[in-house]
Amino acid sequence: MALSLGAVSVPMSPTIIDLRHSSFAAATKTQDKVEHTIESQKQTARPQDAYPSPPSATTEHSQTEVDVELVLSSDDTEVSDSVDSDSMDGRAENSSSDGSLTEHDDDETPAETPAFDLPQMILSGLCPTVPGAPKTIPTMVLYNDRGLQLFDEITYLDEYYLTQEEIEILERDCDKIVEHIPDNSVVVELGAGSLRKTVLLLNALERRRKNIRYYALDLMLDELTKSLKSLGQFTNVKTAGLWGTYDEGLAFVSSFGVDVPKTLLWLGSSIGNLTREEARDFMASYRKTLNVGDNWLIGVDRRNNADEITVAYNDSKGVTREFIMNGLDHINVILGQDFIDREKFRYFARYNVEVGRHEAYYQVKETHELVYKVPNSLDSEEEIRIQLSKDELINVEYSYKWSLIETAKLFDTTKMTKVGQWTSSSNRYDIHLVRKAPFYFQSSDGKPLPSQDEWRELWKSSDMVTMDMIQHPSMLLEKPIALRHPFLFYLGHIPVFLDTQLSRALKESFTEPSYFNVIFERGIDPDVDDPTKCHSHSEVPETWPEIESIIEFRDRVRERLFKVLDDPVKYPMSRRLARVLFMAFEHEAMHLETLMYMLVQSTNTKPPPSLHTSWSARIQDNNDATLSQSSQLSPASWISIDPSKLDKDILTLGQNDIESEDHLNSKIHDLDSSFGWDNEHPLVSTRPIPSTFKIQSRQVTNNEFLAYLQATGYSNGKQDDSRTPASWLIKNNEGSLAEQVFVKSVYGPVPLSISGGWPVSCSNIQAADYATWLSQQSRQNETFSLPTEHELSICFKLKHATVPKLGMENYGFRQWYPTLDDERGPVSEEETGLSMHSFSGPGGLWDWTCTPFAPLDTDAFQTSYLYPGYSTDFFDQKHYVVLGASWATHSRIAERRSFRNWYQGNYPYVFSGFRLVQRC
Repeated sequence: MALSLGAVSVPMSPTIIDLRHSSFAAATKTQDKVEHTIESQKQTARPQDAYPSPPSATTEHSQTEVDVELVLSSDDTEVSDSVDSDSMDGRAENSSSDGSLTEHDDDETPAETPAFDLPQMILSGLCPTVPGAPKTIPTMVLYNDRGLQLFDEITYLDEYYLTQEEIEILERDCDKIVEHIPDNSVVVELGAGSLRKTVLLLNALERRRKNIRYYALDLMLDELTKSLKSLGQFTNVKTAGLWGTYDEGLAFVSSFGVDVPKTLLWLGSSIGNLTREEARDFMASYRKTLNVGDNWLIGVDRRNNADEITVAYNDSKGVTREFIMNGLDHINVILGQDFIDREKFRYFARYNVEVGRHEAYYQVKETHELVYKVPNSLDSEEEIRIQLSKDELINVEYSYKWSLIETAKLFDTTKMTKVGQWTSSSNRYDIHLVRKAPFYFQSSDGKPLPSQDEWRELWKSSDMVTMDMIQHPSMLLEKPIALRHPFLFYLGHIPVFLDTQLSRALKESFTEPSYFNVIFERGIDPDVDDPTKCHSHSEVPETWPEIESIIEFRDRVRERLFKVLDDPVKYPMSRRLARVLFMAFEHEAMHLETLMYMLVQSTNTKPPPSLHTSWSARIQDNNDATLSQSSQLSPASWISIDPSKLDKDILTLGQNDIESEDHLNSKIHDLDSSFGWDNEHPLVSTRPIPSTFKIQSRQVTNNEFLAYLQATGYSNGKQDDSRTPASWLIKNNEGSLAEQVFVKSVYGPVPLSISGGWPVSCSNIQAADYATWLSQQSRQNETFSLPTEHELSICFKLKHATVPKLGMENYGFRQWYPTLDDERGPVSEEETGLSMHSFSGPGGLWDWTCTPFAPLDTDAFQTSYLYPGYSTDFFDQKHYVVLGASWATHSRIAERRSFRNWYQGNYPYVFSGFRLVQRC
């Protein structure tokens, strides 16, 4: 059955789409393409004037000619498989997709829209099934037309700081925020309200000349219409309303094609109306409607001072009280009878500090009975009687407040990548921007054995990189770094390593073709100065296998792994087997990063699909005044560290995991103690404590490194100059040197006007030369150098111990370039702790140290039995320790403070930057 929406024209009326009918949701769930038509009694407008609609609601009417009143038709019209070819959404729906990465996740099913029966919700809340359970009234009763008007008055009160602080953020940062919204996007606001704040975003989008289709979702038609009329007219932004509930909005958001970018708005701390569990489930439901790259902008009120919150919900003018009490009048309208008398109740409010929520109640003034007469009953006398006791509290509204730690956990649990956070000047309110990514590396839960879900997410990331960003077949044999094998090798090496380790641990045969083990088992890391010198490695064939056979092999190995995990009887999990899987998991994660720094060096790399950058449009607009501002950072601050005053756990290096003990009776079934690579043991606590030192709060940037080069005679940049970082591309144009330098990225070369504030990626030798130069410039005879491994480890451990993880750490592909935490507002007390809140990392780039790679304790070091050459082949005084993480480092590695990485000091391609220390 096709759904037809009829309309009567009213001059200058906004478009309103009626979502209230469950058949709309049902049709959306069962049809990939359902055509909805809005019929008008006026002359049809030209297609180019049409308001762009979703594939499930095409229209041929201009915004100013479509009536508000929409009626759902029951015509038995056949469902069409096509959409209006002149509609932007129609083009998106019919266009080809880049693949599964832009579609909904394979393991997700579209969210269903439950039946909505407000009268039944009211009665059920007043008649709890569990005896003695507290009575409730659904919050939705507060939002009739009168309630919305009262709530709008509340938002203008001085006591109600939430609105004022959200407006402050939007007025200050809306231009930055809308950079994250791609051109030709659909923007859907959940619970739109008066649009007083929304208009700031829409004006910013209009200034950016972005073609946007904006839909305001709300339950109250009159207020929705009034709010849309107040917006006025835009040239590039088209506006319309959605009349319905959150749940009904789910189906509408799902109806857009996979190539239509979407951004959800959820402002006003509306998230506070849900419990923490409900918020998690709600976000998970809407996440299923989003495609890769879609955004969600969420306003959140923090757990602030209890007195401030109390006054915000109980103002001196009594507006909030009347807002709550009006809900009782609305109940009588909803039920169609005089059911409840507001004079027998009072408004009671309190802030529950422990739970972190404000609570609004109706308090019963006197004992009495509510009587509901059941309509359309066979028994005309059937009634529902509800006893109320004096002083009884009936909850009508909770407003949950969220700490930054709680919001970070929420986004992590729902697998939404946080890409921006803007904070009010008082640090009481935040606007978060989260995005659905093609894969998500959740924070490590401390369990050493990777779960099947973690494996799936890792494979999603590997497949996107190897099957999409590396273009087949043209790039497979490309070697963007001469010291590495071609890309194709890594597609075979990663599954061969897993298969080899499984075969040895289980004493089973290699997966066929078994000869892959001969050519793919181990890669190369030759000496940079003399590439003929190299550790032992696999045989390099004259001709590599066909890619199809490699992919088939990969899939068989993955299937083999899951058979092991799914059959604990045949394959009982021991610590040794768990270690094998841990090693294979981190091995793949590390080579994923290898592939990324190789791809950055290639001119043929395909950018990650559907992942928009906030700065891409600015690169194209050379007249944009924000270009030069975006790369300017304040000088790095210096943080003083006195190790003698720190806890001994922060001063230790390494950990206690010893591979040779896996077979001990006390260890054989230990699946809780953490794993590490052989160079991470033993736990060292006897080293001399470093003296007091100062360390830069962040890594040296591209702009700062260029200033050093210019000061040392680097006037005409050359790509083959040994001082030029391999992460730079020099374009010899007619501009200044700064205009000739670009930073290589998976999105292509990025000018310093954007990337100048990113940390510079360079070799250890280049970093040390910078330190020497800066020491020579010092007027106080200060000496600067790279930190030792022990000094840098102390800093990272100190930050880990004192600063909570808040979701803006740039590792695990949160961003696809090495930006610092640039999308941040003011720092709150919650984020501070021994001054380490300003210490960047881990993330962005790894950190070079001046410490040669060697055992933490030569006498206690034990070479790995499972992977004997992992570390020992590189104890050569040419490799140096790097700590931290880069933007492409898996969270399991980035969050393990004992992890040690290493590269040759003159190897220029690694994702590693540096910061300096001064020793006192």
